Amino acid sequence: VYFMIFLVAFFTCRTFGSGVFEPFNGTNFYVRSNCPFTLTRFTNNRVGCDITIRRGDNGLLVQLDIIINKVRTVVQNGSIIVEEKSVSLPYHHTYQHIFHYGIYTRLRSSLLPLSVTWRSVPGGIDTMMVELEQELSTDMSGLCGKHTVIGNKQLITESVIAEDTCQTRDPVSPVNTECRKFLSYTLDCLQAETPRYIQLCEENIYGYEKSKYIGCAFFKEIVKLCGRERFIWHRWRSLTKCEEPSCPGNLVYTDEGQAFLPSCSNPSPTLSNQELISSCLCPRDQVLNDRADGYLCVPLPECCCVFAGKSYINGDVRSTKCQSCVCDSGKWQCSENLCPTGCVIEGPFVTTFDGKQYVIPGKCSYVASQCHNWTITIVFSEKAPSLTTVVLQLFQETYIFLKNTVKFGGEEITELHQSDHALVFWESSMYVRVHTSFGMNFQQQYQRPNRPVLNRHLFERALY
Repeated sequence: VYFMIFLVAFFTCRTFGSGVFEPFNGTNFYVRSNCPFTLTRFTNNRVGCDITIRRGDNGLLVQLDIIINKVRTVVQNGSIIVEEKSVSLPYHHTYQHIFHYGIYTRLRSSLLPLSVTWRSVPGGIDTMMVELEQELSTDMSGLCGKHTVIGNKQLITESVIAEDTCQTRDPVSPVNTECRKFLSYTLDCLQAETPRYIQLCEENIYGYEKSKYIGCAFFKEIVKLCGRERFIWHRWRSLTKCEEPSCPGNLVYTDEGQAFLPSCSNPSPTLSNQELISSCLCPRDQVLNDRADGYLCVPLPECCCVFAGKSYINGDVRSTKCQSCVCDSGKWQCSENLCPTGCVIEGPFVTTFDGKQYVIPGKCSYVASQCHNWTITIVFSEKAPSLTTVVLQLFQETYIFLKNTVKFGGEEITELHQSDHALVFWESSMYVRVHTSFGMNFQQQYQRPNRPVLNRHLFERALY
């Protein structure tokens, strides 16, 4: 599953490096602490949201805790845990979706206009952001503040979740030549704000000068703030010695690319107006071969196809008595199916028209299939996993299959019945067949005497 992310007006709160915070509205500030903090907390349309964070002694975020509508998601030690169970990506839940988003990971709520995005690195998270897609008329607390109110220093003291073993220290900002050299190249962008960003940079990097991620996370956010038209955009990595993120396989890093990687199974995953972000992409005119291990990119015509767990190379043909299919650039191109498709219901076990299988719980009535002028309804026993009644409504006619009998208009059909729309007849003592005037056929199997209950219903639809 892929998500269309459009360029809309976001209210964004972010934190990066060892403790730089950019609230929804107001001035950036710095917090040096290994205590847990409330990042944002609010309720909107009776849906609660509570996001807390904690940094480790290495300055990186070592725990991200997201609770939306009482569903708790924890990001810690490189793992994502939802309701106390580790999950893999993409992960889909009734209330939220978690998926790779360029070099980041994103949680998108289904109940709130909210997404949480973070970048995991060895040792923790170096960058994360909370985005609201619309203004919320609700009280908000936490370090992100409220996007309609200018934040203040009280945010810090009101947001800390005190623990006996943690500390919040006053920021220290001794002169750092790397910060000052870097920010000297951003004067055309930051202008009068440059002294404030110098202070933030020095507070952020103090004590973490040897970290591979703390300083670089700060520098990258400033570069993004200035934009690609500024001088710093193309020079910052050489100035700071910050390396590009490494990509698996033969993927190539780009600062501005698609969030979702085109692949053999989905060569066109997004719309053209999706935002551009830092991402790992395939070389030009190639897609990810997601049907093989190794994150390798191939030209689209070299994509294989898969059927019943078996791989087929481009140009391979597989055939049945009903149709033939050829593998074409990772997708099956099939001829018209010459056979009618059928649905089989055997007790609670269902095989659908397209071959899928599942089990229904029983003890209820279900519509098995219906179209404009007909409906098949099945009724399960309250005591056993078997069908007790099947009702076929055909135009104005109603046929009831019950207790080894077929009834029409209150009269039992013992051999053959024919109307303008259906022919009903007993094929044997166990099977009743219905042929309709428009190509839908129906077969009912009854239980044998002194045998376990088995009701089997087969209905076929004609191909149009």
